[in-house]
Amino acid sequence: MNFKDLQAGYKLIKCEDIEIAAYCDVHKKDYTPALKEFYYPSSLLIYVEQGILEVIHENTRYTFPKGSFCFARKYTNVFVTKRFTETEQQAKTYAFIMPDVFLRKVIGNFKFKKNLNPIEERIFNLAPTNKLISVIDTIKNAIENDQNIDTEVLETKIIDSLKAIIDTNPKWAILFKEFSLAKRADLTLFMRNNFMMRVPLEEFAKMTGRSLSTFTREFKIVFGTTPHKWILKKRLQAAYKILSETSKKVGDVCIETGFEDMAHFSKAFKKEFGLSPSEIKNEILN
Repeated sequence: MNFKDLQAGYKLIKCEDIEIAAYCDVHKKDYTPALKEFYYPSSLLIYVEQGILEVIHENTRYTFPKGSFCFARKYTNVFVTKRFTETEQQAKTYAFIMPDVFLRKVIGNFKFKKNLNPIEERIFNLAPTNKLISVIDTIKNAIENDQNIDTEVLETKIIDSLKAIIDTNPKWAILFKEFSLAKRADLTLFMRNNFMMRVPLEEFAKMTGRSLSTFTREFKIVFGTTPHKWILKKRLQAAYKILSETSKKVGDVCIETGFEDMAHFSKAFKKEFGLSPSEIKNEILN
């Protein structure tokens, strides 16, 4: 397992052996509520510890107050915002990311009914059961104290939690059965929302439900250029926007926008905009 500071109040942990990830997202008093778009290749379980989480999907707004759980199915295009009261002074959520490969493992011994009906809902408000809270507590302790997670214990807790969700509402069993089905992401939505991920093209292809050759071929059809060129340009544009609109340091922007090293970032940035990242920052400051 490793821990990684991505930005203030935001950590990512990974348990490679069971292929899961979790993060804590914190917004404090200097935060200005804004809608942020997401389209993720895995299902997410989100716990609201402080503040209010609002999720908009199509024309429906879902509100998740303090102490509630939100479950979002994979490949669901949503807009998310968070707000909090003066008394709370911050919004704080924990998200548990559940890739199909992990869920297939933990539900391997589940027995599902044969004739489960499909359901249209993409966003769910789950009752805060003791088992769900126990999973979040394990993740919280790991993130806040940089502690290792006993993956066998966590896996057992997750299995119990998924069973508890199904027991609460049996029709939701279809949510977990669907993880065994192959599904392709909308390429435009996926890339627009995830181009800053620091993963190889093979991983991008896998997350969209495609082979690398299919991903590359369809990418050129959709975007009119190669994945490498498109991703580089989008990251540079994002970096320019952040540098020109915030006080973030060049090194932090380099990491945030998905670049592996400063030298490559600076060279590509200057080639694209005619000025280095530091020169752009100095122009803004002056």
